[in-house]
Amino acid sequence: METVQLIYALILGMTIGSFLNVVACRVPRDESIIRPGSRCTSCGSAIRWYDNIPVLSWFILKGRCRSCGSRFSIRYAMVELLTGLLFAGVFLKFGVTWLFIKNAVFVSLLICAVLTDIDHWIILDSVSLGGIATGLAFSLMPGGVGLLPSLLSAAGAFLLFFLIRIVSELILKRKPGYTLAPEGHEDEADEFQGGMGWGDIKLAGMIGAFLGPSSAAIALFIAFLAGALTGITAMIAGRNRRLPIPFGPFLALGAAVAVFAGQAMWQFYLTAGYNL
Repeated sequence: METVQLIYALILGMTIGSFLNVVACRVPRDESIIRPGSRCTSCGSAIRWYDNIPVLSWFILKGRCRSCGSRFSIRYAMVELLTGLLFAGVFLKFGVTWLFIKNAVFVSLLICAVLTDIDHWIILDSVSLGGIATGLAFSLMPGGVGLLPSLLSAAGAFLLFFLIRIVSELILKRKPGYTLAPEGHEDEADEFQGGMGWGDIKLAGMIGAFLGPSSAAIALFIAFLAGALTGITAMIAGRNRRLPIPFGPFLALGAAVAVFAGQAMWQFYLTAGYNL
C-alpha cells in the first residue's frame, strides 16, 4: 500500500509540475492559465491530451511538436520530474498527513517562484503573499508550528531581508548605477539597486510562515551560503560582478533542504554548540 501511495504522490507531483509550467509561463504575461489549452508556441496547434502526459510525452515525442516539429524545452519535463520527486520525498518523510499536504503546497510555491524569478526577475505576489497567508493557515493544522511562531518567523524573515535592502540601498547610493539591470529590464534599473528585490523579501516571509523559526533560520543560512558561493564562483569564472543574480532559487533551495532536514540540522547545531 505504501508503494502504491508513493507512486500516486509521484504522479500527482508531476501533474502539478505541468501546471506550474503553465502558471510560470502565462501569469507574468497576464494570460489566462485556463484558456486556451496547451498549444505549441511555434505553430499554435493544440497539444492533444495524449501528448500532454507529464514527463513521458516529452520523451515519446523526443522534445518536438507533433504538428510542426519545433523543439520543446527539456525544462518542462525536468520541472515536472523534479516536482514529482519532491512530492514523493515529502510523502516518504511525512506520510498521509496534513504535513504532506502542507509541504507539497510549499514546494509547489517554491518551484513557481524559481521559474518566474529565472525567466522574468519577479516572484508573483500570489505566490509570496498568498504563500504567507497559506503558511499561517497551515500552522493551525495538526502538526503545525503554531500560529504565533509562524507569524513571528514570517515577520522576522521579512524584516531581515527588508533591512538588507535598506542598507544595500544606502551603500549603493554612493555608487549610482553600479548594479547593471539584466538584459530586457533596462527600464527597471532602479529596482536592481537595492541589493535585494521586493519579491525576495516577501518570499522570505513566506518561508518563515511555513517553516517556523528554527527551520526558517536553517533555510536562510543555506540560501545565503549557496548564493555567496555561486557569486564567488561566477566572478572567478569572469562574470561581470555588476550583473545581479536572482536570489529566489537560493531561497527555494534552502527552504527545500529545511523541509527534509531542517529540524535535524537545527538540533545538530544546538548539540554542537552545547558540546563546544
